Amino acid sequence: MYYYKKMFRVFAAIAITYTLLIEIIFVGLYWIPSRREFAENVETTARSLSEYTDSRLKSPLEIGIILNASDYTSKYASNTLTNYERLRFIKFIQNIHGLTATQNFGLAVTKYDDNYVIMNNETGGIPYFRSIFRLSEKRLDAAIQYFKENPRVLSQFFIADLSGKNKTYVIARQEWFGRAAPIYTFTSYYESQLFDLNTLTKGSFALFFNNELVASSGMLEPDAVKKLADRGFQKSDYIQYDTSSSVPGYRYVYLTEPQAILTPTLIMIVACGLVAMTVSLWLMALVTRRMYTPIEGVLKSTGEAFTSGDEFAHIQSTIRSLSSNVETMSQSLEQFKLSAENKFLHELLTGLVPLEEIQERLLGFPKLNAEGPFVIVLIHYRETGQYTGDFLHGMTYNVKQRLNALLDSQFADSRLQRTIDLNFETQAVILQWDAKQQLAEKLRNSIIGIEPESGLEISAVIGTPCDTLTSIATSYRKAVKMAEMLGYSGMHAKVIQADDVKTADKNTVDYPLQQEQTLINAVIHGKTAIWQSSLEELIAANRQKRGNLLPTLALMLDVTVNRMIDGTDLSAPEAFGTHHADDLQLRACRSFEELHQKALHAFGRLEASFAKAQDKSNSSLAEKMLSYIHEHYRSEISLYDLADYLNLSRNYVSTLFKNAVGRNFKDYIGEYRFRQACAIIQDNPDLRLKDVADQVGCNTEILTRLFTRHAGMLPSDYQQMCKKNEKADE
Repeated sequence: MYYYKKMFRVFAAIAITYTLLIEIIFVGLYWIPSRREFAENVETTARSLSEYTDSRLKSPLEIGIILNASDYTSKYASNTLTNYERLRFIKFIQNIHGLTATQNFGLAVTKYDDNYVIMNNETGGIPYFRSIFRLSEKRLDAAIQYFKENPRVLSQFFIADLSGKNKTYVIARQEWFGRAAPIYTFTSYYESQLFDLNTLTKGSFALFFNNELVASSGMLEPDAVKKLADRGFQKSDYIQYDTSSSVPGYRYVYLTEPQAILTPTLIMIVACGLVAMTVSLWLMALVTRRMYTPIEGVLKSTGEAFTSGDEFAHIQSTIRSLSSNVETMSQSLEQFKLSAENKFLHELLTGLVPLEEIQERLLGFPKLNAEGPFVIVLIHYRETGQYTGDFLHGMTYNVKQRLNALLDSQFADSRLQRTIDLNFETQAVILQWDAKQQLAEKLRNSIIGIEPESGLEISAVIGTPCDTLTSIATSYRKAVKMAEMLGYSGMHAKVIQADDVKTADKNTVDYPLQQEQTLINAVIHGKTAIWQSSLEELIAANRQKRGNLLPTLALMLDVTVNRMIDGTDLSAPEAFGTHHADDLQLRACRSFEELHQKALHAFGRLEASFAKAQDKSNSSLAEKMLSYIHEHYRSEISLYDLADYLNLSRNYVSTLFKNAVGRNFKDYIGEYRFRQACAIIQDNPDLRLKDVADQVGCNTEILTRLFTRHAGMLPSDYQQMCKKNEKADE
């Protein structure tokens, strides 16, 4: 047994040495990347939280820039606004709140001294403003006084309200706009709006203003964060990650607990190592007895029965097969990721991804993590009649592939390039590129190199650049709008840029689609002031800048009139009477003044016709509503049920019901149930009140309230009165 023991000791020493070495390697392979991944995750989380909050802090600055660009602001500051201009200025403030890229609870603009505040959805005095923004009088007066004492200070940050589940923070700014007296702007955020709570699942995130803690969120309370800051974060047990802000005076600190040493994975690796060492010692004992046992074990581990041949060749073949399968799976996974990425980009361009979800979903696609600027290019393929049918379909597909390959080589230096098929005729190319002129030349050369032999007409529209992928949808919409403008701008270039469209736009009528939609909606819904104002602005804008395009504008207004008539059940004689031919001859106008008068007359006649038709429709709907209530009042019906029955919105049904009946739905059905209950009690005074309530669709408590309100007595008193009347009749 000496040789056996000696051989076993040698094999055991080899097994222990290699097992420990492999254990150390596995621990190192896990621990080093794990530490690196943990640090990267901390950095990514801190940056994401900082960027999210930074976008909120920049919003008041952007609002100030927009206010400074308006003539109404200076007039407001100098108290020279007319009533009309004041209304426009209020609308302007409300539009600013809707245009800002980030969500906030509220926006307010005031001079403070005049006790008048313009908010994002209403106006009011200082007390009302304080109640909306949850500011105490002392807090607001202190902020204004601090501004007055420190005119160079432009911003203050403070907590407005700590009550409730969501804290409220307010950013106050004083904007001078070159005036002797400032204008104050207030922007408020809930905690969920100021901080990215979806990302902040661990740790704490703190906001400092002028090196003073002003807000924090996460696992640590603000007092705890302040104590750590006063003592120095370096002396704490938390990992600190500082990021700067693009807004002067602000900085961010992200605190999180350090990575645990004994993680479940590390414990599992050590346990597996111990198990492996035990198994290896056992195997060495078997190797000593039967040298072939390890080879046999390897052959069995291949999962295939092996009876003859070269064992090592079989093992090598199995390893190659596994390697090939892994490579195939890797390629399939990469193809799936590419498909998911293209789907996300398609949804991003078409506006199907909510703004607050864009940054979070971008984290799932690391390859899209590139710095701007980015630009969108719309490529359109038009048939020329040279090919038709399936051959045209195949030709278009081949041309797309060739052009995409050529663009890949042309823009190989771009850190990001993605091509998305919007439909069979249109592709969108997202590029990270900042040389606009060079981009246009490369696109033009690529199209010219493909187009002559393709039988297709290819054109490209370059959208306006944007800094981040979160705003690429805006660039896409502008590119689409530019492409739509090409239909009447007379431009036939292969590559069109925004500057080219602006130049061509000077020779086209200024009649945006949105303005036409506003005009049509206002006429249909009887909003006279809106459509008259819109028409006046349209005539004035084209008269000043495009005086030679009167016939074209008249033609487009004529089309608008006919479009409104075609979209309804009205005919031209019904809308305009016997003189409808004269009313529709807008194209015969010789001056903008004549066009204005005729258009006013035509749209006014249409408005009156629509109102008359709407009155008939409303009368029919009112009859249906009353009939529904009279048939179903015994059940628990609500305004929602009535709206579902009519297939209309709840708000519209509520307004229509009140206008037609003279009272709201709740009051009417209550009074109707009261009358029916009176009739039931008169017919059967001995009937229990609970049964009466059940028959009219309510309970005894509601029945009591109905009788108290409409009869001034209890239902039991009315029942007794009916019994006395019945006995008196006998």
